[in-house]
Amino acid sequence: MVFTRQLTKEESQILLKLQKFVRSAHAESNSHDYAHVLSVCKYAIQIGKAIPDPVDPFILSAGALLHDIGKTNSVFSHIHGLFGGSLAEEFLDGMKIDPEIRDAICRVVIRHTPTSMIPPETPEEMAVYDADTLDRLGLMGLLRGFIGKNGAMDEIISTYMEKRKQDFKKLHFQVSRDIGLESEQMMLAFIEIIEDRLKTRMESIHDIFRKEGLLNSHFQDGSNR
Repeated sequence: MVFTRQLTKEESQILLKLQKFVRSAHAESNSHDYAHVLSVCKYAIQIGKAIPDPVDPFILSAGALLHDIGKTNSVFSHIHGLFGGSLAEEFLDGMKIDPEIRDAICRVVIRHTPTSMIPPETPEEMAVYDADTLDRLGLMGLLRGFIGKNGAMDEIISTYMEKRKQDFKKLHFQVSRDIGLESEQMMLAFIEIIEDRLKTRMESIHDIFRKEGLLNSHFQDGSNR
């Protein structure tokens, strides 16, 4: 199925306005930049065209464009789905979008991320959720996730990689798994290399003073016996 219908001329114009708005809004973003938004749009359209479920192309495309609008304010990044839903509602109201369509788009924004703790239900919601997940797979997706994180490097890398290992299992559609399989395999191979390097690094520096012969027999683990 290739969507349930064609976009109207008015919907096409609205999407172009949304695209312009989102590009400006994400101008200062780091890992969740405009390129990420467009990648999610691409994946969402691929999924929407391939699944047997009826998919509204306007709700899908608008939801994909706006899905990370909540990330443009770092203060609310941890609840960016819920915050983004509010921003999307206000913006769509300003464009005089039909309330029923507006609410459907906002639900896509809210439910595209597990941090909202509201699982996606409609085909459009699940497609954008999967599309966002697919852009986290692969080498670029893995590296993108390290950007902007604070704390010790080893902890950031280890924690983030553990999360990424679970993403593929959470995809809703078989077509999503088909699209992401190669990237998933590549990412897991890369994670294995990084984990090995982290382990080797820690082993090489553990108890470094004793290994280098700087501690005498009167000391053990940095303290007097």
